[in-house]
Amino acid sequence: MDKPENRREQYRYIRHDKLFVQILAANEKVDVKSVNVLCHTCDASINGLKVELDIELDTNTRVDLWVEFEGLEGKFYLRGEVCWCCQSENASNLYQVGIELENAYATDYDTWIELLDSFSN
Repeated sequence: MDKPENRREQYRYIRHDKLFVQILAANEKVDVKSVNVLCHTCDASINGLKVELDIELDTNTRVDLWVEFEGLEGKFYLRGEVCWCCQSENASNLYQVGIELENAYATDYDTWIELLDSFSN
């Protein structure tokens, strides 16, 4: 899959935070369903994340995320959907994945927004 043009409306914060990705539902690669992957963020915005991981994900794959934001206690529980996936320019065995975050019930989405908004003040 090719990486699309930059469509983010919010500022991207360069990050390198550890996170766990759990694949909830996948279209074509059903063999990766219910897989948990440890990976890291490349950047973050209010509505999305770019992450780097060692498996390829199809667009429209639904994921749960547990982000360990460096410098803060605990994890943020977020949910999102894969918008794009492409091979990393830095390593042939890694993929960069764009994830659009959802304001899903029982997630930390509102707290996530407050945190990232606080960086711009």
